[in-house]
Amino acid sequence: MFRLLRFALILFFLVGFISALIPFYLEWRTRALLYRTTEAHGAPHPAQVALIPGASVLPNKKPSNTLLGRLRAGIELYNKNIVPKLLLSGDNQDRYYDEVHAMRDYCLRHGVKPEDIFLDHKGQRTYDTMLRASQVFGVKTAVVVSQELYLPRALFLAEALGLKAEGYVAEASSFDNTWAAWGREYLARLKSVIDIYALHPQVDLDGGRNVSGDGRATWQK
Repeated sequence: MFRLLRFALILFFLVGFISALIPFYLEWRTRALLYRTTEAHGAPHPAQVALIPGASVLPNKKPSNTLLGRLRAGIELYNKNIVPKLLLSGDNQDRYYDEVHAMRDYCLRHGVKPEDIFLDHKGQRTYDTMLRASQVFGVKTAVVVSQELYLPRALFLAEALGLKAEGYVAEASSFDNTWAAWGREYLARLKSVIDIYALHPQVDLDGGRNVSGDGRATWQK
């Protein structure tokens, strides 16, 4: 009985130790892939798309501050000719909540050509976003645009799901610097590792269009 209890305690602490290290392992693994400027000697390498994961949209259908930071950074990459297309991926499965069209409308108002905007209506999770980018939209190379807190997980998933990706750091909102955001991201990083190495969740691979074409074909569900 004592041996069984000791084994259980050792296993418990071992699992806890590994779980504590995983989020920091993702940061270490992806730190060389993060970029913070579009200047010539510090910019991400040219890629097929800027891949912008969705974030919350306000009740007035305007992007939240977190999402605004991502959109502004993606448009900057587009204007500097680092990427020729934007792939906007978000949650549009509820008729009363629509991330991707709010993202599209912002990009249109700020000079992005309509044909260069692709919408992924089924990017409910970062895992879905990365897998669908690779398998549905034909993306091989991408600059993933998000806040620094979230990029290690996004880049880990991108690599594991078939994308050659670098990260571009978007301006953080006040929420992105809170303990609540870090706690949620900590759990999300653990889940991402479990998804890749154990669960392999099913993803809807319908819809979409290769990013070499006209993005307007993806604007409807």
